[in-house]
Amino acid sequence: MKRIGILGGSFDPIHFGHLLMGQSAAETLKLDAVFFVPAFCSPFKRGQAMPDSAKRLSMVKAAIKGNPLFKIYDGELKREGISYTFETLTEFKSKYPKAKLFLLMGADNLRQFHRWKNPQGILDLAELVVLNRPGFDKDYPKRWPFVKVNMPAVDISSSDIRERLKTKKSIWYLTLKSVIRYIKRYQLYS
Repeated sequence: MKRIGILGGSFDPIHFGHLLMGQSAAETLKLDAVFFVPAFCSPFKRGQAMPDSAKRLSMVKAAIKGNPLFKIYDGELKREGISYTFETLTEFKSKYPKAKLFLLMGADNLRQFHRWKNPQGILDLAELVVLNRPGFDKDYPKRWPFVKVNMPAVDISSSDIRERLKTKKSIWYLTLKSVIRYIKRYQLYS
């Protein structure tokens, strides 16, 4: 693999927006693979209740099944503790020393990038790729160099999905049928 996209997150739960990010970046940047990297614990979501990592990993596996470009990397789950992108990229660089790495993020995350652990170290390891997100696609901070990739405007968020489930509303057409079945089977978010 010469060009690798890395898309991290809590995936609590994974949804069509995440998948569109991966697919749009893969097509635009001609990536050989996009690795979905579920976080064990985001430094920005400490103390937030969520399904255990094995369940979130299973939902990601169900969601990406069938797309040959999409892969899973469970290194952050195996490491446990707080998940830091810098550490994950260091592992990728060690495993794929000749590959060009692309860190994929939604535009909403760019505004917080200065709060991430070692942002300059991240930029030394990977090219930052920002995908538009409704409500966040104007006035990008110019502090960090990045490549902008357009994707279909989909205003879906994991927090909205969780809220819909909590209030007994449908999540059809927000995530995949396989993820919906998994959520129902294990009675997640109810």
